[in-house]
Parts: sequence; structure tokens; C-alpha cells
Amino acid sequence: MRAIKRISDALARRPDLILWLIAAYYVLAIGFRVLRSEALESDEAEQLYQSQFFLMGYGRQPPLYNWLQYGVIQLIGPSIFAISLLKNLLLFFCCILYGFAAWLVLKDRRLPAIAMLGVIAMPAVSILAQRDLTHAVATLFAVALFFYAFLRTLTRPSLGNYLLTGLAVGIGLIAKYNFVVVPVAAILAILPEADLRKRVFDWRLIPALIVAALICLPHGLWVLGNFTEATAGTIKVMRDDATGNAVTDRLTGLGTLLISVLGGTLPILAFFLIAFRRPLLSTWRATSPWTRVIGRTIFLSLISVGLIGLGLGATTISEKWLSPFLLLLPLYLCLKLEAAGADTTRAVPRMFFPVAVLALGFIAYISLGNVIGPRFGQYTKENLPSGPFIREVLAEQPGTKPAYVIAADMFLAASARLELPDARVLELSFTQTPPLTEKTRPGLIIWRSAEGRAEIPAYIKAYIAEQGIAPDNLEARTLAVPYLFSGGRDSVLFGYAWVGGASPYSISFRRD
Repeated sequence: MRAIKRISDALARRPDLILWLIAAYYVLAIGFRVLRSEALESDEAEQLYQSQFFLMGYGRQPPLYNWLQYGVIQLIGPSIFAISLLKNLLLFFCCILYGFAAWLVLKDRRLPAIAMLGVIAMPAVSILAQRDLTHAVATLFAVALFFYAFLRTLTRPSLGNYLLTGLAVGIGLIAKYNFVVVPVAAILAILPEADLRKRVFDWRLIPALIVAALICLPHGLWVLGNFTEATAGTIKVMRDDATGNAVTDRLTGLGTLLISVLGGTLPILAFFLIAFRRPLLSTWRATSPWTRVIGRTIFLSLISVGLIGLGLGATTISEKWLSPFLLLLPLYLCLKLEAAGADTTRAVPRMFFPVAVLALGFIAYISLGNVIGPRFGQYTKENLPSGPFIREVLAEQPGTKPAYVIAADMFLAASARLELPDARVLELSFTQTPPLTEKTRPGLIIWRSAEGRAEIPAYIKAYIAEQGIAPDNLEARTLAVPYLFSGGRDSVLFGYAWVGGASPYSISFRRD
């Protein structure tokens, strides 16, 4: 209790300590992720696999996160650490830039610290991102960078700040396509404010737009040539539960939008109520130019998402899609509190401790879940033993290292990247894969064997035939490997086949 009292008193006196505590949290998050499992979540597997290639487009998501992940892995190699490092660095920079943006428009020096804690209080940041998000994390970073640059341009107009805003817009547009809503909503939000409106009609906006366009140009050219691939996946996900009834589907989409808004805002409001109690309830009528600007931006963004959803016939609008727009809510609440003259003397520690319980509690929860779940027969993606499977296959052929691996799914492909960092890995569903040039050297084909037969599935045969490999000459084998943390109680059956260069066994076998 004394330690808590000392921390509380220190935070009340020095709210800037929040920066160091947030940094410590993200260091812990990296450590927990490295230790909790060698298996991967969906987005992590995709990033680890796609980091082999530097492309102008990777499918339905813009390439910013892929480019950053490519750079990190080029520097330190493919690993769980490399995946977690990039994600948590972007989340940390998001919090810092958010605090800098709040610093520009708030006079009370405790409120920027509250705003940063409000970011971590968001479920998309403390829960969804720590489990498995990538492109959405890059978008949160881009929104924080944009609002720092945007507010800096409004308060301290200069050519440099306009160019910084253009840079932020360009980065945001190649982070996620829905980012475009944010700058449009922000510009519309300042038009009713006479003192701020003139910033829109400034000649310096033109070079800012040029900077944004130059950043987007390479990917934009790719989109023009691959429009269906860039858009079809997202539209399909948004229409995933479509019934074919245009009215019903659109009403369902609006319903999910409302639920997602509530799911994203209520936790933040709850933490602010803990920190400020009754003063928060009495601030709604307090106003200032900045509360109006930020409030309009949030409102216009959500309205835009609703209209886009209606136009596309979306049946599903998830909370993670709304996170770039709800990111502004903590700043909006802080501006409201300052406008109302709320007492913030003890607010920082009152906000810090419950947010710390949420953030640290969740990363501990998902780590323990990997160990406890298998005891009750519950397995997640992080219990999939792809890595041990590949290691056992390699151990059967000592001294043989495949020059390439053909994997039937992204999880196997990503594990192959971890176990064989020097091998070329191909995954069947990724259409942007450059042609295989290593097929004259030894290779390995891997898949999950659902039927338990030592036979290469037909869809894999068709794929390898397209790569110039004769499937009829390959011998398939199976291998059962226990789930991670299962103690050997349950296993996953995998299939594999060597291509050239190895000395395969004369019979197929299964190991239980």
C-alpha cells in the first residue's frame, strides 16, 4: 500500500512520469509476447510471411505496415520479437504523439497525461492490438501523427507544419484506406470556426497535398492495376453475413455500427468517470473552439462510416474499423473537462491504476490462457505446433536444408520463415508471390492433413504443377505433433513431402 501511495503522490506531482510508465508497459508487452508462444496469430503470420517481399501492394490492405515490417526483419531477422517490436513501437509512438497533440491545445499539464492513458484504455489498443492487429495499429499511429501535425498547423502555421501534415496524410492513406475519412472530417470540422477556417485557404496547403500525393503514388499506381484485389476482400468481409435483402442488410450494418461505437466508447467513459467522478457528468455543456472542432471530427467521421456502410450494403462494421475515429474521444473529454474547469489534482493516479490493471491484466491473461486452455481441451492459434512439426521433419533428414518451402496455409508458411530464415517460402493463397526460381534445388511441401491420409491434397498438386514441379513423383508422409502446452494429450496431423535432394523413406508413416 505504501508503494501505491508513493506512486500516486509522484504521479500527482509529476504527470510527465506517465511517459516512462507507458514505455515500461510496452517493453513488458514485447516480453510477454515473446515468451507466451512460438505460434502465431493470423495477422502476425501474414506479416511474417509477406515480409519476404517488398511490393507496391499486398492485397486488400495498403502496404505501410508491410514495408515497416520488411525493414525491421531485414535488420534483425524473422522472429516473434521482430513482429512484436514493430507493433508495440507503433502503439508507443501513437501514445506519445497523442500526448504532444494534447499538449498543443490543453493548458492543464495533467490532462495530456490523462489523454494518453485514455488511449491505452481503448479496447482496440489494450486488448485487440495486443492479441492480433497490424494494419489497424499503423492507422492508429497515423491518426495520432496527423492530429499532432494538424493541430500544430492550426496553432503555429508555417510551411514546415503544413508539409508535416501532408506527410501524415500520405502515411495514413498507405496505412489503411479508411484513414481518408479523418483529414476530410477534420477540415470540415474547422470550417465553422472563423479563426481556423483561413488555414484551409492558405497557399501552403498546396505543397502539403503534393507531399501526400507523392507518398501515395507508388501504391496508387498498383491499385489502378489491381483494383479488384485491393477492394474485393474488404467488401466481402463487410458483407459477410449478407442475406440478399438490401434493407435488412443495411439495417443490420447500422446496428453493428452502433454496437461497435458503444463498445469502443463506454470503456473510455468508464475510466474517465473513475478518474473524475461527478465533474465528468457536469462537463457536457462546457465548450471551447477545440471541443467543437474535435467533437465535430468524431461525429463527421462516424457519420461518414455509416454512409459508406450503407452505400456498400455492409452488414458488419467492427470496432477495430472505428478505432481511428474513436481515438479522438479521450482528447475530446479532456478538452471538455478543461473547458468546465474540472479539478485534476488527483486525476492522473486515479486514472493510472485502473488502466494499468486492464492493460497488464490482459497481456497476462492471454499468456496464461495458452497454458490453461489446453488442460480443458481448448486450443487457440497460439497452441498450433507448426514450429515443432517443421523441426521434426528437418531432423529426419540431417544435413538437408530446403531451399524453398511450399506451405498450404499462412500459419505453416510463417513457421517455416521462423525455422528456415534462409529458405524461400511460398503460400498458396498469396497471389503477389514472385515466381519460384529455386525449384532445381531441394524443397519441402507442408500442409495440415485433415483426413489422416499420406497423400498430397489435390489443390496443392495443382499449385506445385503451376510452379513447374511434377507432383506424381513426390512421396507424401504424415506426422502427428502434440499441441503446444497440451502435455501430449492432443495432436495435430500434418503432411509433408520432400522435393529432390532428400532421401525419402520408402513407406509412409504416422507418428502418434
